Amino acid sequence: MNNVDKNKDKYILLYKYLDENQLLNIHLRSFEYFADVEMTEIGKKLGVFSPRILPSGLRDLQFKIDKIWLSKADFMEKEGVPRLIYPNEALIRNITYSGMVYMEFSVFENESYKTKYQVSIGRLPIMIRSKYCNTYGLSEEELIKLGEDPTDRGGYFIINGSEKVIILSEELSTNRFYVQEANSPVKYSGYLLSEAVTLQSSHRMELMKDGILYISFERYKRIPLIPLIKALGLSKDSEIAQLINEDDNFEETFINLLEYQDMNEIDDNIRFLADRLRLTGNFDVKKEKLLGILDSKLLPHVGTEPKDRLWKAYNLAKMARKILLLAHGKIKEDIKDHFSNKVVRTPGELLREMFLITLKTIMNDAMYQYERLIRRGRVPPYNSIFRSKIFSERFESAMGTGKWTRNRNGIAQSLDRTNKIAVLSHLTRVFSSISEEAELLEARMVHGTHWGRLDLIETPEGHETGLRKNLSLLSKISFEEVDRDNLIKSLESIGLRPIVKNISK
Repeated sequence: MNNVDKNKDKYILLYKYLDENQLLNIHLRSFEYFADVEMTEIGKKLGVFSPRILPSGLRDLQFKIDKIWLSKADFMEKEGVPRLIYPNEALIRNITYSGMVYMEFSVFENESYKTKYQVSIGRLPIMIRSKYCNTYGLSEEELIKLGEDPTDRGGYFIINGSEKVIILSEELSTNRFYVQEANSPVKYSGYLLSEAVTLQSSHRMELMKDGILYISFERYKRIPLIPLIKALGLSKDSEIAQLINEDDNFEETFINLLEYQDMNEIDDNIRFLADRLRLTGNFDVKKEKLLGILDSKLLPHVGTEPKDRLWKAYNLAKMARKILLLAHGKIKEDIKDHFSNKVVRTPGELLREMFLITLKTIMNDAMYQYERLIRRGRVPPYNSIFRSKIFSERFESAMGTGKWTRNRNGIAQSLDRTNKIAVLSHLTRVFSSISEEAELLEARMVHGTHWGRLDLIETPEGHETGLRKNLSLLSKISFEEVDRDNLIKSLESIGLRPIVKNISK
């Protein structure tokens, strides 16, 4: 028995794990999940688009996205005939290895369905070795005949002949409320980034020295918490106190309730908040504007429909409780470096963020093109107002330069081809969203929860120390959405009950 066989017997469990869980599988699966599921989901969540200027005889026109899908990689020659293309040819010819993105949408005229259309909205770079790549499923002999490396694991893209990799991004988990001590005049504060499929909104709750609780979200700063909870439909002081205090007896809860004790009716609180947000118009107009803001901007991950307002009130009350628990020393500050408070964004998730913004731009541009032609007295075909060049250029530019949404840089990088180990290292790299210039010692240090998840040794010296990391060999990233209904059933099976039932008693 040679040394290789001896080592394989010694590490038989490791080899077995790596056989069943490929190191770069998360790149491929996340890209495929984005293309298979999330593109269509984003299109449907964006809702209905309508032009503001209509031709005579038409009082209402709406476009509704039904489905979006990605084709296999191809290339359009000068003759105008698309053909299959393989990664090696894209490298040699300095072209982008991409596939066409198609969209199916329905048209409603005067509130009645008219017809469906299918249009191409642009080209999306395709990840090598994913199921949208033309090398997918080919045998080793077939790959060699095509001039492809049969040992190439893929997980990267080819942009204008350059190999690009989307780096895994380490960020604070969204839809979680983190609390900490603060500086005067704020005693304690909490932060939450609310993220839905198509919406993202940052929230900050503050406990002031006088005991009053405020919440800020989007551009709306320091809104008193109690009137906001009451405006959402939870108007009884006893119910609010029960939600915040539970078995405790926090003085600050009663200070906040007494501060606004005269505003018991929902409309009184709506009027107060509308004036505070400086909304204009009569009361009905102000009410409609305010409730529209609360539906779309406040805790969008809870929901964006009127039926979700009460759930938002419950969530705000529980957030207030967590701040008061910290203020009374019953819990400790949240440790942002604890890995349970972190999320590693996969390439598919990062592409989803770029796709959302780009699709919004495509739809807004289509509405502009339609209105421009209507002004000129022409009624254009509905499938001719979408310009695919915008979509293609946005993605090529982002992946070529590494500039991403939310002013992030370095998300897409040139793949390190020094050797095979360098390739694996680059594809498992985890990039922190913290600036290299930030003097945050704790963020750069190893936390105990990194063990088994991140490589504790592989990090560069200098400005990026502790901010650029790598996944460990045995780490796994889950990215599928959780079925909410099944989760609620599972929680109820172990004895938990919805808070609505508890309050109604």
